[in-house]
Amino acid sequence: MAVADGWEIWFPDAYEIGAESVRSFARAIRSWDVPYAASRVLPDDVAVPATMLGAPMLQGASALVAKVIPGCNLSAIMHAGQSFRYLRPLHVGDVLSLGVRLTSHIVKAETDLVVVECMVYANGEPSLDAEIFIVHSQRETGIDLEAADRLADEVMMTGTGPSSSDEYAANVAASS
Repeated sequence: MAVADGWEIWFPDAYEIGAESVRSFARAIRSWDVPYAASRVLPDDVAVPATMLGAPMLQGASALVAKVIPGCNLSAIMHAGQSFRYLRPLHVGDVLSLGVRLTSHIVKAETDLVVVECMVYANGEPSLDAEIFIVHSQRETGIDLEAADRLADEVMMTGTGPSSSDEYAANVAASS
């Protein structure tokens, strides 16, 4: 049995961890484990933050939720929680595949409570296990759901502001 057979949705070779993406993410979350300000060259043993993979895992979870909830509107989804567990360290240059499966789906008061398991494989080895808790409301809200869905597709979170500058990071590092 192939690894992909154990998952409801399988994304082979879906993401490659790049040094610049690690630096940018570390700057956005102000990670003190990644030397994101001093140099564009990261050490080989730099820790890749698990939460950096939140976006690809949430995309996988969203694809699964869209399959299990008829008429699902992604703009009506709330990401209610997540947990991560490293099985082995991730490194710059790792090529990641992602498996996603439904572990729980309960409907209460016209609201879907969904738990999705995600497993990240680096170069074929299980590396990061995650659980994502998603809430989807089916209640009538009076909101133009088509417009909200278009807006949800356009929203992108980025690390901007003073914390993204090398000068800011150097000042913070000097003060600690």
